[in-house]
Amino acid sequence: MALAFVFMALYSAASGLCILMFNPFMRLVLSTGAGAAPAPVHLDWARPGSVIPALRVWLERQLLDCPPVDAINRVCLILLASFALKNLFNYVQNVLVQSVEQRVIRDLRNVLYRHLQGLSISFFHGRRTGALISRIMNDVTLVRGTITAAFSSLVKDSLMLLVSMSIVLSLSWRLALISFLVLPPAGWLIVTLGRRLRAHSDVSQERMGEMTTVLQETLSGIRVVKAFGMEKFETDRFEEANRRHTRALLRVRRLGALATPLAEILTTGVAVLVLWIGAREFEGTHRMASSDFVVFFLAMLSMMNPIKNLSNLNTSVQEGILGAMRVFRLLDTEERLPVREDAIGISHLGSGVSVEDLSFRYGQGPRVLQGVSFQVRPGQVVAVVGPSGAGKSTLADLLVRFYDPEEGRVRMDGHDLRDLKPVSLRGLTGVVPQETILFNDTVRSNIAYGLPDVPMERIEAAARAANAHDFIRALPSGYDSLIGERGVKLSGGQRQRLAIARALLKNPPFLILDEATSSLDTESERLVQEALERLMAHRTVVVIAHRLSTIQRSDHILVLDQGRVVEQGTHQELLAMGGLYRRLYEVQFRTPPALRRVSP
Repeated sequence: MALAFVFMALYSAASGLCILMFNPFMRLVLSTGAGAAPAPVHLDWARPGSVIPALRVWLERQLLDCPPVDAINRVCLILLASFALKNLFNYVQNVLVQSVEQRVIRDLRNVLYRHLQGLSISFFHGRRTGALISRIMNDVTLVRGTITAAFSSLVKDSLMLLVSMSIVLSLSWRLALISFLVLPPAGWLIVTLGRRLRAHSDVSQERMGEMTTVLQETLSGIRVVKAFGMEKFETDRFEEANRRHTRALLRVRRLGALATPLAEILTTGVAVLVLWIGAREFEGTHRMASSDFVVFFLAMLSMMNPIKNLSNLNTSVQEGILGAMRVFRLLDTEERLPVREDAIGISHLGSGVSVEDLSFRYGQGPRVLQGVSFQVRPGQVVAVVGPSGAGKSTLADLLVRFYDPEEGRVRMDGHDLRDLKPVSLRGLTGVVPQETILFNDTVRSNIAYGLPDVPMERIEAAARAANAHDFIRALPSGYDSLIGERGVKLSGGQRQRLAIARALLKNPPFLILDEATSSLDTESERLVQEALERLMAHRTVVVIAHRLSTIQRSDHILVLDQGRVVEQGTHQELLAMGGLYRRLYEVQFRTPPALRRVSP
């Protein structure tokens, strides 16, 4: 960045040299037209109003202290070189600023995404996915505009304004004071527009988040949209969100567009006033040579563009400040599970998993689990069943520490999960969630998720164990076939078997199956059950099940109802109790009576 500042300074110096070169050029033109040699250049320190910088005096002496033809050649050559250097320095500083800008945005997006990955599951419950996407994409883009404006326009235009003001003051402080009349109203314009721009920019970004949310929801749920024939409804909803965003954005653009014309009107008015006064001063008193007045006027005009740019800069800066505030507000969020400094790592599951008097609620809501206790010994399969809303999936989330319990604890190998390093805990645990999550990648990459260097033999072995190898080989490109977003190109049973293969390739000692067979047809369920029966051997397993047919051979069964363990035992013991488990069993396996034909 320091190098960019150097080239900005060089650009401003070259621009000032271009302006100064018009003085010897005009003197040569006027003297050649009059048929006389140019007047000698000297410093008159007794007349402060006409004193010019020593650099300019030295430059003119070097150029004009020679025959007129040589002087013209020198002036033209240096003038051409000055403009060439000016544009070269401008190009280099633009390239450097763009490089810095893109790297800053890259790093900011990386930090923001890394921060989101570290937040707890509970953070995402109350957030719209589209709004979070908007933070990473749109708000960070606004910050990029501020970086460009601040480091390119602000620094470069300020330096250029300083150079032009120095030239103007050195030539005529009286006329310079008149030209400075534009500064107070320009400053007032920047401050006033800035306050209103920030307020309207906030609304504009909120509307962008709403539109992104609608877009994300409808595209990810396109099957539901089409199944219910809601294309027109969703199109109208997106168009309304787009209209609201456009209307808010236009308010911002209208305010921002005021800066340039108002600043140009102010500077043009002052320029005309200076030209009018300066012409009369030159005509009446001859305080300023005609060539000096031309340079003065050019320098004053060169102040117009920096002032106009600085006024217009306010729009980008205010939007960028607001975007940065929203980004850093997200970065300041600390909704994450605490990790103790003395947390330990474990590499095996010696004494199994135990749950002790576990209670949990989401936020300030009612308790989802209350007083739950049980133990899963090494190599044991424990099933958890119950009606919808009993707290089964919440219990599965607590077992892998997606949340911390309100009361009680979960122990793994005798250690409280809060005393373990999250990486160590997740390394020992494999999860097949109720909602199958696959990525828009190949079959191979989805099975080997998190294991990029795993041999193909192990991937195929996991697929065979999950009874997925045969249908994978039947795909157009086999294991290299793309499966689409969320595995849309596969059936529900195929997606579920890939998810099981992914968990099995990880080969964790502790496996959690959360409704792993809930979306399978009869044939797929049979294939998965065969795989699970083979692979549950010598593995500690918790099965969250709604279908009782999948857990009849479990070593132990817990029956949850309204967050409490109301029954527990083996399948036969629970049937003999005649309680909730038996009622659930009879509902699922009762053979419906044949429909009777009613005579007309």
